[in-house]
Amino acid sequence: MSEKINKLRDIWDSIPNSVTEQIDLSQKELINQYMDVFHFGEYFYVIFNTRTAEMEYVSPNVENILGYTPKDFYLQVVMDNIHSEDLPYYYHYEQSAVRFFSALAPELFFKYKFAYDYRLKTKEGSYKRVQQQIVPIYYFPEGGVRTLGIFTDLTHLNITGIPKLSFIGMQGAPSYYNVHLKDDFLKIPTLFSKRELEILSLMVQGFTSEIISLKLERSIHTIRNHRKHILEKSGCENVQELLVKAVREGWV
Repeated sequence: MSEKINKLRDIWDSIPNSVTEQIDLSQKELINQYMDVFHFGEYFYVIFNTRTAEMEYVSPNVENILGYTPKDFYLQVVMDNIHSEDLPYYYHYEQSAVRFFSALAPELFFKYKFAYDYRLKTKEGSYKRVQQQIVPIYYFPEGGVRTLGIFTDLTHLNITGIPKLSFIGMQGAPSYYNVHLKDDFLKIPTLFSKRELEILSLMVQGFTSEIISLKLERSIHTIRNHRKHILEKSGCENVQELLVKAVREGWV
């Protein structure tokens, strides 16, 4: 096993084993439950086991995004093809995630996902920026976890700069954005209403105001007003900046 994977396994060895209650859903039900709210562009997903460091399942769309067949996409491929400038952040964010979940009360373990982005080389040699969203779906009594990971292609957003890490609360749990390994986890108040977040998610997916108005069955005037308020609340100067910030801050 490579040095890169051994470094990850050392990090994952600290995953808490104090969970006594598991989610009472089948793997298929879990995937269906999370998929509608986790992705906002072209994506593929994996089921990963930290105890074995193996991907137990890779969805077929990985080939459309990265060029690999499911059987040819595994952890070593990921580690060997993360951009060298992003690899240190990858390790830091995995360590930060373990620290975050270790500090949670057991009843909160299944109410969080964490997300960060990085550049990943495709099979043909170019780089794509992907966002990796991870949610635990099963904790092993002896330690370790099985996770659902959604990889979304962000290349069209032209994101640059340092990768960002966020912990997004579900079912009413608070969220923590732009977390760094050395920082405390600071709760950030929600900026947007439920409707605004719905519209923002559709904007990130590339839908125009006209299409959004049809999807939500609201007038074009209402949608444009919402977009104006979203932009004002975000502190961004233009829509492109808003879309990038929405993804990296974990707003959608």
